Amino acid sequence: MSSIFGSIDDLYLFCKVVEQGSLQKAAEVLNLPKSTVSRRLTALETRLGLRLLEKDGRELAPTEVGKLAFESLSSGIEMLESGIESLNEQTSQVFGRVKLSIPHSFYHSFVATTIDKYLKAYPKVQLDLILNDDQARPETDRDLLITFDIESMDEMIARPIFTSKHGFFASQEYAEQCGKISTPSDLVALDWVAIDKKNKLPFFHNGQLCEEHYIKPRLVVNDMRAVVDAVSRGLGVASLPHKHAKEASNLVQLLPEYHRSDRQSFLVYKARKYQPNAVRVLINALLEENEGWNHRHKK
Repeated sequence: MSSIFGSIDDLYLFCKVVEQGSLQKAAEVLNLPKSTVSRRLTALETRLGLRLLEKDGRELAPTEVGKLAFESLSSGIEMLESGIESLNEQTSQVFGRVKLSIPHSFYHSFVATTIDKYLKAYPKVQLDLILNDDQARPETDRDLLITFDIESMDEMIARPIFTSKHGFFASQEYAEQCGKISTPSDLVALDWVAIDKKNKLPFFHNGQLCEEHYIKPRLVVNDMRAVVDAVSRGLGVASLPHKHAKEASNLVQLLPEYHRSDRQSFLVYKARKYQPNAVRVLINALLEENEGWNHRHKK
């Protein structure tokens, strides 16, 4: 085939089948009959003289040639989609699909209300909300990530968002059992509940690092709400964001003159000159909520 004239639609269709993994799913995304998708793929393979797809159980998978074709075409297809979206967005409409990856407890505590308002204000937007603690590095121009760790986010835009201030908390009952706690050394000797296995704990006093200690957690659980719940039940002491600690009625702060370093979270996304309106509006909404939240919770 010496020209792609008349084949761009079918090449786009091929990429969608690879992305979705089946004719049926691709047909649903494209709002086409499954038979039409199958017929056009067959015609495309005939014109190219190449086998692009093969059966893999109940799904379709690209052949080795198909993988090369998809890798070569997908970035160009994305550019075409972005170009069309840019033309459409000149009318200032907010529409399309956006993906936001965020830790589960962070979502409920900080941005759920903002997301609700956003979806109600823009009914033509579809949001894929991924709630987990994995680093879901943004892959497309419509991917957003909220994270504390940006070490692996080279070439990404990372905007500071929420600043989390921490203190050391335990249940009233557990604190009474422990007796007097007057130094960081007393504190680290207690039972600890932690959200990760980073056991080196810095102690700050009046904003300055004064001591560092290692803790040996009895319980490690990768969800902040679960940590708060465990501490509330008297399983030990934990370093908690003040916002989370205030949500539990029976927690008391230990050594309030000490704290760990503030944790800064970031809103991460790919750099792009012409950003889809749906993404731009969500970014602005999250940053505005950040400013309001940080102002309300300054200590």
